[in-house]
Amino acid sequence: MSSKSSSKVGLTFSLKLSLLYALFFVIASGGLFLVAYYVIDNLAEQREKEIVRDRIQEYRAWFEEGGVRALKARFDQQANPQGDIFFVRIVGPLNQVLFLKFPHGFEGLDPRRLKGMQPGKKDFWLSLEDASHKGAWTVGMASLPGGVTLQVGKSSARSRELLSYFRTVFLIFMIPILLLGVIGGSMVTFRAIKPIRSLIETVKSILKTGKMSLRVPVRKERGELDELVGLFNRMLDKNDSLIQAMHNSLDNVAHDLRTPMTRLRGVAEFALQDDNNREACREALGDCMEESERVLTMLNTLMDVAEAETGAMRLNRDLLSVSHVIQDVVDLYGIVAEEQDTKVVLKLDDNLMIWADRTRLQQVLANLLDNALKYSEKGGKVNIESAAKGPNVVITVTDEGVGIAENEIPRIWERLYRGDLSRSRRGLGLGLSFVKAIVEAHGGTVHVRSRLKEGSSFIVNLPRSEEKL
Repeated sequence: MSSKSSSKVGLTFSLKLSLLYALFFVIASGGLFLVAYYVIDNLAEQREKEIVRDRIQEYRAWFEEGGVRALKARFDQQANPQGDIFFVRIVGPLNQVLFLKFPHGFEGLDPRRLKGMQPGKKDFWLSLEDASHKGAWTVGMASLPGGVTLQVGKSSARSRELLSYFRTVFLIFMIPILLLGVIGGSMVTFRAIKPIRSLIETVKSILKTGKMSLRVPVRKERGELDELVGLFNRMLDKNDSLIQAMHNSLDNVAHDLRTPMTRLRGVAEFALQDDNNREACREALGDCMEESERVLTMLNTLMDVAEAETGAMRLNRDLLSVSHVIQDVVDLYGIVAEEQDTKVVLKLDDNLMIWADRTRLQQVLANLLDNALKYSEKGGKVNIESAAKGPNVVITVTDEGVGIAENEIPRIWERLYRGDLSRSRRGLGLGLSFVKAIVEAHGGTVHVRSRLKEGSSFIVNLPRSEEKL
């Protein structure tokens, strides 16, 4: 049902997009035609006026030579009067017609429509339709000496025919243009939504086969849809890695829970074997409490890491002195350091302030210091420094312990991961993943520099506050 629905939706989208391309193509073609039509019409009109204006200047010169008689004589002297396409009309001050000349085959324009029209100070232009409405006349008027008005007109029939031919050609080509728009739109649409089709096919394959390793083919082009495909592949990679991490975490949890649960069972069975030995029962109950506490700590830490990574952890932020928080943690681990015969050296800036959750920040520092003491040799030294670096506070915990192999450094932040050298020490494998989650929940970062048998330095960067207590 869902497959048919998605196919129907895809087809509708493709059809709509093709029609949209075709519509845009037709509208663009129509717009270009209108612009071209307007330009040609305007150029033709300007050309007609220039021709009429030249004739007006010529006839005005003839009139100034000797009046209407000279003008009439000039017309009579023309070699091909039948080839002229102008009509000339001269009107006196009392609107009486002094001279009138029509071109050969003249028809359509009634000169009486020009009666009473005066040019004024500037030349006056008219465009008059002929009687058949198939042509027009461009009429120019100019004032002559003595209150005389010169009217010169030219037929615009050829210009009208050109524009009519232009319109006819456009209408004839509209159908091919529409078909071209539909075909071109379909081709562009088919190519444009190819990433979407590939994405749909990949999702169908994943749903059908359950193979999370399948990916959408990536094209060389760079566009929004190609970026969507890339992001989708990255999301699949992320989901795949999260699922794999979940499987690994479950395996690790099952493995780490098996030991304390087996120990709990063994201790309980041992205690039940001798009902009369109260001391053995008390000792067994103590061991059970210890193991159950270890399991509870593991589960709580896992939940805290998950909350921090998803942004669901609530932080009770206060303005804290970094040096005071570090000193409190160092004092708490004073006895452990003495037992390890390890010296903790502090180099702190007392002026550094941050907005943070005191309890969570202490947990971060406690985990780092606990690791430093755990993996240091007896008689060694652990350095803790705090300093300002730009807008951040940098806290560095450095030990002289066994160090971390280079190939293990990227994995030490994973939940329940324990390196080869750390398996000999008691631990849950959650400390560093917890540290990373809490630091990032505060908007900071944490990283490590380490070499085997030379020690490790864990560097925590947290946003610094300029406020004072």
